[in-house]
Amino acid sequence: MSHKETVSIVGLGQMGSALARAYINAGHRVTVWNRTPSKAEPFQGQAKVAETPAQACSESDLTIVVVSNYEASDQVLHTPLVAQAAKGRTLVQLTSGTPNDARSGAAWASEHGINYLDGCILVYPSYIGREETAVLYSGSKGLYERHASTLRVLGGASAHVGEPIGAAATLDCAVLECFYGATLSFLHGAAICASEKFPLDAYRAGFQAILPVIAITADMCTKMLATGDFKGTDATLDVHTGCLQHIVRVSQENNVDRRIPELILSYFKRALELGHGTDEMAAVFNAIQNRPRG
Repeated sequence: MSHKETVSIVGLGQMGSALARAYINAGHRVTVWNRTPSKAEPFQGQAKVAETPAQACSESDLTIVVVSNYEASDQVLHTPLVAQAAKGRTLVQLTSGTPNDARSGAAWASEHGINYLDGCILVYPSYIGREETAVLYSGSKGLYERHASTLRVLGGASAHVGEPIGAAATLDCAVLECFYGATLSFLHGAAICASEKFPLDAYRAGFQAILPVIAITADMCTKMLATGDFKGTDATLDVHTGCLQHIVRVSQENNVDRRIPELILSYFKRALELGHGTDEMAAVFNAIQNRPRG
């Protein structure tokens, strides 16, 4: 690419503002728009402030949308003026949603002759622009590669994850569940420690110590899910279920909300009912999918 692409940012919440600053700092000509005009004021003199989303799309080679949800995005984008302004240009949707949302957005874009990529951001706004930051994209690989150098301004570890337009949203939902589930469990563990007056610094050290075991278990589960064979020699579901019952007990005894460990335990018990007592933890997958033992 012989020139730096012009970039428009539609949506100036914390994340959209971080994206705009990254492109300004990288020397791109940037246009911004936000439904609430006051949020664009900090960019006066640094970027062009568009009066409408259609103007924002018409100003740039690449328009990036990052608003609260797809409903808000559709309200902004799905107008005749925006469709005309974006025709023949590239729209990158970084609003969080589901694979069906991504497919719906791509269908609208295709109908109006707009190039379209769907993506997900896996960091906090303060991490935008770092070399280790990953922003993941799905859709036409050729289209991604056309804009790759511009998109990598947002994160050096950015990547294309699949031609199906819903691929990035699928991965986003899956890894965010890991993030929220792990963080919620971490906080529940902190509550158990607090109930016993166990020092939180020591708990944090124990959490760090178990992270490699989580990675090992994820690798094991991935291999077993690929084959459907859950036999192993590490720890059976019977053993894991016993551990979870201890967590439920200490929560009950110490007056800590026990719904989190009870929910986890319910899936393990369901896997036992399916006959997986002597199998490894990966067999809980069948309980989650409500699938009988093969």
